[in-house]
Amino acid sequence: MSEDVDPRALQQDLDRIKDAMGIAERYESAPEQWLLFSVLVAAGSAVSQVLLFARAAGFWYPVVWVGLFGAGSLVLSRRYDYAFGPGHSEPNVGFQVLVVYFGSFAALSAVDPFLPELGYLADKALALGLVAVMLGLGYLVAGETLKAYRIRARDRYVLHGGGLLLVALGVAIPTVDVLHTWSYAAFGASYVVYAAASYLVLTRT
Repeated sequence: MSEDVDPRALQQDLDRIKDAMGIAERYESAPEQWLLFSVLVAAGSAVSQVLLFARAAGFWYPVVWVGLFGAGSLVLSRRYDYAFGPGHSEPNVGFQVLVVYFGSFAALSAVDPFLPELGYLADKALALGLVAVMLGLGYLVAGETLKAYRIRARDRYVLHGGGLLLVALGVAIPTVDVLHTWSYAAFGASYVVYAAASYLVLTRT
């Protein structure tokens, strides 16, 4: 009976099964991590919006975000055994997003000499817009990378959709006047809605 099995056909069947796997099936805790991340984004956005209204010194913004995500990274590494470093034999998607995200701070450093000419709200809108664009690009790269893990297209589109949303939001924040005042509120609310929709897609079988 075993002699009748075609190894090539069997491998093709296995590949098709792998291709049909979702993120939640491959990485059981991924949707919950997504929601945890959205809670951190919402908290950081709320605190930053208060800082914006108070016209607080610029150094408080990185203190808030680095503090929140430092704590969040610690929770993820302890609870889910998640590592944010580069992968050994396969690309680490989270590390890729992180690298592109931190690239926004290098870009901000490059334009920093020109920022004093802007008003306070415009300055902060430009900074958040650039961070949102870079984070969105990170999501787009991550969605493409997931092809290497044979993740089904529907789940990869969650990252692609989030990437496009963040890029569009990042462009809108510095260019739409009302978003100068409500930049962090718009960013936080948009991300929470996106994360909730993503959770529903990722957990649907």
